[in-house]
Amino acid sequence: MTWDAIAKSLVKSLREVLDRANVSAAEKLDDAFNVVAAYQAARLKPLLVARLGTTVQSGPFAGMRLLGRVSEGAYIPKLLGSYEAELHPFIEEVANAGYDAIINIGCAEGYYAVGLARRANVRVYAFDIDERARQLCLDLAQLNDVRDRVCVGKVFHTNDFARYAGQRILILCDIEGAELSLLDPTACPVLRDMDLLIEIHRAAGKWTSDTLFPRFEESHIIAEIAQQPRDAAAHAALSGMSDADRFFALLERVEPTRWAFLKAAKTRRTSRPTA
Repeated sequence: MTWDAIAKSLVKSLREVLDRANVSAAEKLDDAFNVVAAYQAARLKPLLVARLGTTVQSGPFAGMRLLGRVSEGAYIPKLLGSYEAELHPFIEEVANAGYDAIINIGCAEGYYAVGLARRANVRVYAFDIDERARQLCLDLAQLNDVRDRVCVGKVFHTNDFARYAGQRILILCDIEGAELSLLDPTACPVLRDMDLLIEIHRAAGKWTSDTLFPRFEESHIIAEIAQQPRDAAAHAALSGMSDADRFFALLERVEPTRWAFLKAAKTRRTSRPTA
């Protein structure tokens, strides 16, 4: 598709968004911004890939090779290494924590699963209900020579945590609000001994942390992680670009994002499995 055709498609999409009935003006503006942001990211991606190739430039996963596409999240921030920068100190911590295994639920194309398999030299069990995401995760693991350390599955249930009892485990979870039903230490007590890095979402008008934190407050030290501003000057590849292009290059999502790191107050250490 030519850029002229893409521009016409953009205008059509904007008209469809703005012409919707029974939608507030604020919602229309948010959706219109998302359309424009997607167009700008599509325009900037080939320019930056031409400059940088497809290797992550900075951050905890610097040196990881990317595929040509992602199944979730923004491609350019992952390439630059700015993606979810507020998590970087925690990623550094968990990469050096000596976990026996990492369970990544909602792995998408494997940015974290493969990144942590490389950095922590650890077995990562990655799960996603989307078939395309699972295949991309396998492809990314193969590309980065960690296919032997990344195991990919479809669905993970609360009772499945019991399979990892007695090991030192990190759970990395991003499942769009379903964390409320999955992460229940009453139903599966071994969760009280595991560390959790969770993306917090809105569900029924509330943050899921309102329900999750009380479940773990007696067994874990809880750190809330707020979204932080991005610094375009930290990325040499963006030099010479307009302020608008640098803004869109670093943009990950419109809605604010919140994470939490729940560190088990008492952890059981075992020798790392060789299998």
